[in-house]
Amino acid sequence: MPPLIALPGTLLDGRSLAAALASTEARIEVLGECAALDDELDRLAALAAMPTWWLGHSLGGIVALQLAARHPQAVAGLLLLAASARAAPAGAAPRRHAQWLVARQQGLRALAQHKLGPGYGLGADDALVQSLADQAQAVGLTRFGHQLAYASQRPSLVNGMPWLPVPVLALSASDDALCPPMQSDEIAALALPGVRVQHVCLAGAGHLFPIQHPAWVAARLHAFIQPRNDESP
Repeated sequence: MPPLIALPGTLLDGRSLAAALASTEARIEVLGECAALDDELDRLAALAAMPTWWLGHSLGGIVALQLAARHPQAVAGLLLLAASARAAPAGAAPRRHAQWLVARQQGLRALAQHKLGPGYGLGADDALVQSLADQAQAVGLTRFGHQLAYASQRPSLVNGMPWLPVPVLALSASDDALCPPMQSDEIAALALPGVRVQHVCLAGAGHLFPIQHPAWVAARLHAFIQPRNDESP
């Protein structure tokens, strides 16, 4: 398999992708090292000694797509799970601010248990809620603040013209309200003519499908990368 760097989503760490990537030698990078998105993109690009496959879930997929736009020399292909090429929605700022207040006042564990978990459709007694709380605590408040900044700073990459010169696999879930399948269609439409691109939607699943359905994700990642592992931009 070619070099692969995986970027978990907001307040998620390597545990969120471990099962889906169990058969790979992926390097996992938790987002939030730098305060500004452009600086974080520069940091990530410096990790790639050669054109590298980038996998991202949620904010990780958004950042991976921005990386392909800013540092195309660092990207051999994109594997995007519940991602979007759009700029931040105009109405998202109050929600991010409310999350930040909860995190500052009550802690990241409380944010994950009482806000994020229910937002993902999880019941209070769902075992995954505890995992989300543990991961949020491990990510920490500083990185979370930076991640919120990335979400708000990202420019739109949807301009009506295809521009992506690398293979793109977009995976989505039918019940994902945060990054619905139509946004993966928009990503697929960014591929230049002749570039290998695929969008596969998982029925009956939501935004956390890489955690809840890792075998499905792993099978599609393997099928997309392995037959053409010598592909370059």
